[in-house]
Amino acid sequence: MRIKEIIPYALGKKPAHVLFKNARIVNVFTGEVEEGNIAVFKKRIAGVGDYEEGEKVIDLRGLYVVPGLIDAHLHIESSMLSPRQFAKAVLLHGTTTVIADPHEIANVLGLDGIEYMIEATEGIPLNVYIAIPSAVPASPKFETSGARIGPEDIINFVERYPKRIIALGEVMNFPGVLNVDYETIAKIEILRHKYKKIDGHAPGLTGRDLNAYISAFIRSDHESTTAKEALEKISRGMQIFIREGTTAKNLEALIKAVNEKNQFFFSFCTDDKDALDILEEGHIDFNIKKALSHGIDPITAIRMATINTARYFNLRSMGAVAPGYKADLVILEDLESFSIRMVVKDGKIVVEDRKFVGTLQGRIPNVPNTVGYVKLPKFTAKDLKIKDKGEKIRVIKVYENSLITDELVVEPTVKDGYVIPDIDRDLLKIAVFDRHTGSDFTIGFVNGFGLKRGALSASIGHDSHNVFSIGTSDEDIEFAAKEIQKMNGGIVLVDGGKVVEAIPLPIAGLMSNEPLEKVADRVRKLDGKLVEYGTNKEKMMGVFFIQLSVIPKLKITDKGIVDVSRQRFVDLFVG
Repeated sequence: MRIKEIIPYALGKKPAHVLFKNARIVNVFTGEVEEGNIAVFKKRIAGVGDYEEGEKVIDLRGLYVVPGLIDAHLHIESSMLSPRQFAKAVLLHGTTTVIADPHEIANVLGLDGIEYMIEATEGIPLNVYIAIPSAVPASPKFETSGARIGPEDIINFVERYPKRIIALGEVMNFPGVLNVDYETIAKIEILRHKYKKIDGHAPGLTGRDLNAYISAFIRSDHESTTAKEALEKISRGMQIFIREGTTAKNLEALIKAVNEKNQFFFSFCTDDKDALDILEEGHIDFNIKKALSHGIDPITAIRMATINTARYFNLRSMGAVAPGYKADLVILEDLESFSIRMVVKDGKIVVEDRKFVGTLQGRIPNVPNTVGYVKLPKFTAKDLKIKDKGEKIRVIKVYENSLITDELVVEPTVKDGYVIPDIDRDLLKIAVFDRHTGSDFTIGFVNGFGLKRGALSASIGHDSHNVFSIGTSDEDIEFAAKEIQKMNGGIVLVDGGKVVEAIPLPIAGLMSNEPLEKVADRVRKLDGKLVEYGTNKEKMMGVFFIQLSVIPKLKITDKGIVDVSRQRFVDLFVG
């Protein structure tokens, strides 16, 4: 669009391409609700006020209009949907802009994975901005990843996609920042000299360490878990992304930190949320509704979901219903229930009466049948046996709705000289297999998952996404892992050498090539079976992060058991 084209429409000398009449417009600048009309020229708002003429007129009859919602930080791959089906899912809930960090697919496929995510979201009715991954691999010392992305790669991609790449993805390697690791600092320098944002990931960082981290131009964080932590980070100049995903849920704790003075320094994000939760629970609209239930003023919550995030990322044309801004609108029955009646993207209705009515055409004509591969080491159930040493063992304690794990030291259950799973004590065996080169695997034990029989395996294991298999017998653990290889990625629940439920994820072992509703239905069925088998989807999502050796305390990767706090491998047995 050229400026000279929109001005006649803003002046009312030409009829709007689309005129939304009789609207109650939430003004995120003044905090007030205005009554008026919205004149749209092409993809932008020409004006707000007393416009009367339009080539197409839509009478809203007093419905409320708010800006399109913005997710400040997420990983599309965690939805298990292809990028285009993900767009459909979030548009149904009023999200029109996302800042996506594709480090999941990047850890599997490297630059090819990032390019796929960019190309697959080009031309679709969703603004997808990219935070180029800073940590591929997340921790090279502790895991086998499918790729490495260095400073030289980042330079190339920023030059090739200057408009799509708006940030450096979450800098999880905060020890690298504090220790002035050359490669970590180089990546930050590249993006900050391009005036791009540097996103943070600093759970529990405080005091001088926090000061040093922020001094590296890292100005956001989505890992705060307490109001105190959030307030300290805001006081040092950070934007806090309040996260409410499938596993990590921090809104209830953090919303207590929001007040009239500091509200502009809070945003909403989902980080990792699966297809079923998006479809049934919601997306950023769910964050708003939950904030309202905790007493937050509706205008404040809407600001956190729109203009606050837009201004943090310098998205000059998003986050408000105002002249020159993109015509990305969410039309509501009322502000208290935040019940969505219509979603407008680029001036076109894409959701009406809770049904998607837009088109999902983009640069890539079709979703590929498969992207990438899964290659496991050669092994049998016999290779998974652990000979008893007459010592206690370390066990990884996992929690529902948390990425943080603990270390338990317990007496093992032993049979015929081998340490075995113990269902009564909820001690399950877990194996993590290198699926990129087919070289290594590690065996450990987990408490807190609750599976009573069979085994669960998946090619989702943040961030390297090696295959894990957790279960009650070596035979089912083996069978489940090999089913993942047969599917070329996915999630499978097995019992007695038979598949109970499966979700194929042939796109990098992370995403399905099936429609939104089909994927959500598969997740629903798997969750039902997991409950029947003694666990649930939320606990499964927690196990997806059991390989993430940058979040405390005890983790397991294909290379070994990791004590994250001390940044070293530890043995299963405690002498």
